[in-house]
Amino acid sequence: MSFNNKKLFITLLSLCTFQTYAAQCTAEILAKNKLNNFILSSQQTRTGIPKSISITIDSPDGYLRASIQSNFSQCGELIGGRMEEVKTSTSQKTVFTATSESQLNKTEFGWRIQLDSKGLVADKNSQKTTQVYRQTLEGIYQLNDKGIISRAVSRSVIAATKLEDNDKTAVSTIDYAFNSSGLLASAASEGSMAIDNNTVVYSYDVNHRLIKSQSPSTIEEFGYDNEGRELTMSKTQTYFTIEKNLATCEEWNSHGECISANMDITITPTDRTGKQYVNKHNAVMTAKYEYWN
Repeated sequence: MSFNNKKLFITLLSLCTFQTYAAQCTAEILAKNKLNNFILSSQQTRTGIPKSISITIDSPDGYLRASIQSNFSQCGELIGGRMEEVKTSTSQKTVFTATSESQLNKTEFGWRIQLDSKGLVADKNSQKTTQVYRQTLEGIYQLNDKGIISRAVSRSVIAATKLEDNDKTAVSTIDYAFNSSGLLASAASEGSMAIDNNTVVYSYDVNHRLIKSQSPSTIEEFGYDNEGRELTMSKTQTYFTIEKNLATCEEWNSHGECISANMDITITPTDRTGKQYVNKHNAVMTAKYEYWN
């Protein structure tokens, strides 16, 4: 995996001998780490244990720029990392810029996540910039007695955009459930804000590959080629606008991981009169994998 990855993450471990590696990385540990990685980042690794993954996404027209850096232990555990994303939308009178930065770090009891996102509108004539929103979040992914993520707890602060308003604080939890095959079946979120109350349901094919995830606002679907490699990922997200992304892989590495993909992005916003219009963008995803073995 892949071009869907928005939350990938870091390790610094010394290189051990093959004998030490083999003794430590049992099949149970490898399976546990793969499952936790999937919960943290929707990442489905095929073969081999990644040492590091670097992903960049870039739009020629400047709409989307993103970078993701992650590193892993010798047993494939996702330890920590960083993601940065910038989206820039231009109209006749304004430029809207949405930025998001997140960090994930492994702790003794799970993973700690920090997120900072904001939106700014700049008037082309006056050059005045106005902050539309800003949200900071801190949370922790908690482990059960088997070392598998069972719950995530977070607290976020939504900054006031007017002098007469106060900042708002929101709390939420996510509970993870698994099917009879040990795969993630659902993620049920509850929180103090309406947008945080939803459930994501995951569906798999007979080979235990993810083919669909669905929540009230977002649908993701995955397609594979004859060799079982991830070929396409489509995502439809409906909030104030409808955004559809279709990523098609063009090149894979020797482990069957996508390292180059084209992305078609279609955004359908509604103006003040209620009229819908369509914005289209293209982006290219490139990825670099390093492996322990």
